[in-house]
Amino acid sequence: MATSGARYAPVSLVTTVLNDLEGCRAFFAAMERQTLCPREIVVVDGGSRDGTWEFLQAYCPRLDYRLVVAREDGCNVARGRNLAIQRATHDIIVSTDVGCQWDDRWLEELAAPLLEDATLEAVMGSWMVRYEDLPDVWARVEFAMHREFALRATATAHASSRAIAYRKRLWERLGGYPEDLTLAADDMVFALLLHATTTRVAGAPTPRCFWERPATLRRFRREAERNFFGAGEADIWRTYGLLVGGRLLAEILAWPVGLLVSAVEIVWLGRLPVIGGLLLLAGATLTALRLWRLRTALARYRERGGHGGWWRIPLFDYATKWSALRGYWRGWWQGRRRCRDCRQRLRRRGVSPW
Repeated sequence: MATSGARYAPVSLVTTVLNDLEGCRAFFAAMERQTLCPREIVVVDGGSRDGTWEFLQAYCPRLDYRLVVAREDGCNVARGRNLAIQRATHDIIVSTDVGCQWDDRWLEELAAPLLEDATLEAVMGSWMVRYEDLPDVWARVEFAMHREFALRATATAHASSRAIAYRKRLWERLGGYPEDLTLAADDMVFALLLHATTTRVAGAPTPRCFWERPATLRRFRREAERNFFGAGEADIWRTYGLLVGGRLLAEILAWPVGLLVSAVEIVWLGRLPVIGGLLLLAGATLTALRLWRLRTALARYRERGGHGGWWRIPLFDYATKWSALRGYWRGWWQGRRRCRDCRQRLRRRGVSPW
């Protein structure tokens, strides 16, 4: 165990993991290079079967921090985070996700404001996606969809729990992460509850946590469906579900319905397809407007040497939005019974579903 030159702080770093042995190795290597080292790292395993749990049990820290590992088979991410924080012995909690990458100053910039100001209760962390880390053409398509694929956190930002710090007593006041959500959106709910509870919040605006992205369109679709399923369960973002969903449904249905109505008008009614023509015109207008909005993404994709953007970018947009909306409304319906506690907590804090 090496201690020479290391700076430590009374901070508990918490994370969860499931079947990510290489991610765990990268996590410890990155945390042991931090300019400020936590006095404690707590990792909760959700039931790994790939050797991750055995690695965690056998891992010997190279710096002088306390390593706590726990396991609960089948626990979701929210449950894992709550278990990790329950085991934490320090008031300052820094949270992240195994599977990211981190700059050496990441933890220091999140923890320092809380160490320096006893009245501060939370620090919203920044993150970004780096182009050089992208694994596949579909990840580069997603990257092109954003002017800057990053969150540069302010005090009012809704930070992901891959990069956030807060006091344990605030976590207790909030009631922890919502464990009745199936898998996703627990950190968004936590951020919404946090901002509805306290204004003693700061932002760490420099992205020092780097989010890794999937490699296939299928995995992007599954991610979108999973994340929006959680948002639906929590009953947040209704505006997205209704407006984006309504427009996409109208755009998709306008073509076949317009053709069917046109055929009825021509064949059975023996007249010009007025109504059918209007439906087809509406479909063409909605599609043209979507393609017009995607033109900047196509330009960014081509600037970096991407090929096939004229069909990849619209396909990515349609596929991920459809998956997101399907997940959202499935989650919203199931959440009526399964996620009452989460929804009630949000409403009690005055968080709007819209």
